[in-house]
Amino acid sequence: MARIVTPTAFDAIDPAKRIRNVALTLLAVGVGVLVLWLLEGAGSTKLVQALALFAIWGVATVSLNLINGTLGILSLGHHGFMLIGGYTTGLLMLDEAARQRILTSARSTMTEETLALSVSNLLRGVGLDALTTPETLWVRFLIAIFLGGLLAAFAGLLVGTPSLRLRGDYLAIVTFGFGEIIRLTASTRLFSAYTNGALGFPGVTSEFGKSIWWTFGVLAFTVFVISKLKYSSYGRAMQAIREDEIAAQAMGVNVAYHKILGFVISAFFAGVAGGLWVSWLGGVRLDFFLFQLTFFFLVAISAGGTGSITGVLLGTAVVVFVRQYGDPLEENYTIQTWLYIASATLALAAAGAVLFRTLRRLRPRLHWGSWVLLGGAAVAAVVAAVDPAVIEGTFRGFGMRAIFLSVLLIVIMVFRPEGMLGRTEFSWSWLLREQRTGPTDEERTQDAWMSNPAFRSDAGAAASREVEGPSDAAAPDDDEGGR
Repeated sequence: MARIVTPTAFDAIDPAKRIRNVALTLLAVGVGVLVLWLLEGAGSTKLVQALALFAIWGVATVSLNLINGTLGILSLGHHGFMLIGGYTTGLLMLDEAARQRILTSARSTMTEETLALSVSNLLRGVGLDALTTPETLWVRFLIAIFLGGLLAAFAGLLVGTPSLRLRGDYLAIVTFGFGEIIRLTASTRLFSAYTNGALGFPGVTSEFGKSIWWTFGVLAFTVFVISKLKYSSYGRAMQAIREDEIAAQAMGVNVAYHKILGFVISAFFAGVAGGLWVSWLGGVRLDFFLFQLTFFFLVAISAGGTGSITGVLLGTAVVVFVRQYGDPLEENYTIQTWLYIASATLALAAAGAVLFRTLRRLRPRLHWGSWVLLGGAAVAAVVAAVDPAVIEGTFRGFGMRAIFLSVLLIVIMVFRPEGMLGRTEFSWSWLLREQRTGPTDEERTQDAWMSNPAFRSDAGAAASREVEGPSDAAAPDDDEGGR
């Protein structure tokens, strides 16, 4: 007898679960809106600004994760894309008073022609004077960040082209060089008429960049678009390129097209984030777009989980919290106090690593890195406990927030290289611990190979049946033939 596995059709997606997921999503959105409304009304100004900064940097990290996580290309030039979007938005949204001050300044390199570039003048030129009133400022801001995103997307097209020939570290160097070229070129004579050189220009409205409604609205739109792209056929093709570019190309994936598509979409949202960033700051300067900005995004992606939108947002929250509320790290303390702080930090890091490995049932629970952290904590505590006369003096921790984030990145790379969430995404099925039994409707309709009945299974497990073929009936079994 020959056993033949006979595939059958997929189970249909349970309509009740779909309705439940939609209801839970709407409920979560309503709760989120209520929480933001309460925080805006009762929270401090610093808290509101921190939330807005989280949303802005969230847009940037989610877009960068499309290249670094989904596509698998290490990009180090995201600050360059944000610079393009930021300067474009800033110039188009510069208020009239600021334009006059820049025009009359003896140090300014901007001209009347460049200062005449604004969304208001553009709308007047096409006869839409009704959109140039103070009440329609939001319309002009939308147009400005959209144009900034388009210019950044064009730059993404340019930097994505070398990715067709380069890989790995070579491509990372190219993206880093591209970001620095943009930043340094902006201060040259060629573009100083548009950027005002190293001086930059103030006067960009902060009404939108520091608004949690605007920033979280853009973040929600970004997450929606990127998540839809990730779970589409395009996103799965990008993930195939990430896992094995040669195999993906052999399977018919257009590697060049998907790489450039990833760079263009990522650069567009980076430009939008740059427009919100300069609105949050209230002005534009070259030092707002240093490589340190991309470093923060890389820490957020590495800490949260490369390839996971949920993890990236979690990592962004950690980075923004340290940046906004890490002032005590840069105060003036005695050296003895700094040693005690270092000892406590290392001990907490070791305890967190042990707790994580215990919860994940990893062996051994005390990783060698945990022993190193505990040893460092013990040494710092012993040195701090000696006679204070030996360690006299004070120290002001300038840059300690960046150092803390760097140490955090090192610890995560040692204990959890894939980040806190890895590639896991939040979903209601994941929260409720449900097992997935088959592909979604989107996956079924987008993947052409699934239309072949030979590849379909019932509830993820192929049903089997025994079929006795003509050849089997005519031929004796092996045991009988050997008799």
